Amino acid sequence: MKSIFLTIIIFTILTLFLTINAATEFSEKDYSAIDAHALNAPENALRSIQTLADYLTAPASSEDEKLRAIFRWVTHNISYDTEGYFSGRYGDLSADGVLKSGKAVCEGYSGLFKGLADAAGLTVVKVTGYSKGYGYSVGNRIRPGQSNHAWNAARLNGKWYLLDPTWGAGYVTGGGEFVRRFQEYYYLTPPEKFIYDHFPENPRWQLLSNPITLRDYEALVYLRPTFFINNLSVISHRQNTIQSDGLVKIIIGAPDDVLLSAALEQNRRRLQGDYTFIQREGDHYAIFATFPAAGDYKLQIFSKHSSDPGSYAWALEYLVNTNASQTNLREFPTSYGVFSEKNVYLHSPLQKNLPRGSTQTFKIEAPKAFEVAVVIDEQWYELMLEDNIFLGEVPISGREITVFAKYKPGSNYQALLGYRGN
Repeated sequence: MKSIFLTIIIFTILTLFLTINAATEFSEKDYSAIDAHALNAPENALRSIQTLADYLTAPASSEDEKLRAIFRWVTHNISYDTEGYFSGRYGDLSADGVLKSGKAVCEGYSGLFKGLADAAGLTVVKVTGYSKGYGYSVGNRIRPGQSNHAWNAARLNGKWYLLDPTWGAGYVTGGGEFVRRFQEYYYLTPPEKFIYDHFPENPRWQLLSNPITLRDYEALVYLRPTFFINNLSVISHRQNTIQSDGLVKIIIGAPDDVLLSAALEQNRRRLQGDYTFIQREGDHYAIFATFPAAGDYKLQIFSKHSSDPGSYAWALEYLVNTNASQTNLREFPTSYGVFSEKNVYLHSPLQKNLPRGSTQTFKIEAPKAFEVAVVIDEQWYELMLEDNIFLGEVPISGREITVFAKYKPGSNYQALLGYRGN
């Protein structure tokens, strides 16, 4: 058991270091012209596998452009057959059958992709193995001999590369509906990243210098494409399951322009309450989680760029087993958007519920803030600035407690944190 644990730790340290800079020689190439050509394939090009391959690769000047045209056409035009997947009646999954029907499960996607690549004179193989895709739950055991997915490997300029046309086409929602959304990430994905959600039956197709075992793969932290796209790194808790006595602190490395959020889920339901708390510590984030009771929880972490007005995207997930017996902390303060956007750091108090009649020490780092104040039922307590920290002793006399900051003289106050007086 000890040797297996050390193998997992050594492997994850090496691969997580590599994933930050791992890229293919084609990752910066502009494929917009070949993509547009593929997406505008006329009806008469679909007469056969060969006619379609000829059309798609006609303007290509290199093997990777041929491969890209095929990948882009397949991901844009073939729909995931959710009805077939759930019923077990997949229909004709041959390349010709999928071309005709326009729908398939992974076997059909990878088969059509290989058929078109063969017709274009490219070297492509179909790979089968175990994926952490639809139906996977973090911490699940994987049964050897029961592979559940198929993808492809392609040889370009004498080197092998990995890609998944099924996952490149989109995803299946929890309600069983296919959503077409092109996933660039699954085109020529570096093997050091691909291994986190794809494990081939034949270890050759890991394309790693030091292949891992199925049990190693099973224990890896559950990372999603957004994790790599946003250049995150796991610094603590490198396995997907955490044993906790009631309080967890996870450290995730992140660039300065990346924001994180987190949530707890139990029995497929999002917990209502402030059971997670995130704040930046230099070049990384500290993610805290506490739990309302003993049991198993999923801790989900989301990410986005600070300049992105859209929502956070799922980046990674842990399974936490807790007895919740050694902490009195049940909820953290509510943190508002400005808290993370302005890189505010809270020293104290870290618990949301503050006893009425008590005096609490508020200690907050708010870079570039002009003023910071605690407001309790319309009573204002201005914190004093000492050595770049806003500090003050505040008597808890009411129920609604909010910390505000002003970033310019004459500007409006902005809410940072919310507490509750008990």
